[in-house]
Amino acid sequence: MLSATQVTRQPDRIRRAVIDSSALFSALTLNFERLEAGSRIRDRLGSCLKAPLLDRGAQEEFLLLITSIDEKLTTSHAIAELLGLEKTRLGLYGDDLANFWRASVELLLLWNIDEKLVRLLDLARDDRFQTRLPVIGFVDTGLIELAFRSGCALITEDEGTLAPLARQLQVECHLVKQLVPIVYQ
Repeated sequence: MLSATQVTRQPDRIRRAVIDSSALFSALTLNFERLEAGSRIRDRLGSCLKAPLLDRGAQEEFLLLITSIDEKLTTSHAIAELLGLEKTRLGLYGDDLANFWRASVELLLLWNIDEKLVRLLDLARDDRFQTRLPVIGFVDTGLIELAFRSGCALITEDEGTLAPLARQLQVECHLVKQLVPIVYQ
């Protein structure tokens, strides 16, 4: 068992970033869990969060990191992708679901997140994306394009497809697990 703290090299403060739906959902879930402290949602965090966000300290660091970004961007399609995650990952229905969305919308408004539209037809005509679009899907392709045209970083938890493709297309991409210090007990 490890008893050291592993701190990965963090980039200079991120001032502007596109936030993927995976990272955004984790932030909204942690925010809701904070507001509903002691509720039954805490038992469900393990089914919807990935390491290092299962650690309490990492959760705090992550929320501080996201909050500290001056200009937060995402696509309308990433926001739409959030719909349903609270049911499938958290199992929320009824009043719990309404409370989750109330808290989530309040946080997104507080953050002044800028929701941009990236059109599928524009991506389909772009040589960079024609062959990649069917492989990673419209939402992820749109996030890469938004980060590229905005000249900013992309923050995601998706290290399997989104991060490698973003980097291949010369988009600065940060994985949540690399941004948040991990503490081993």
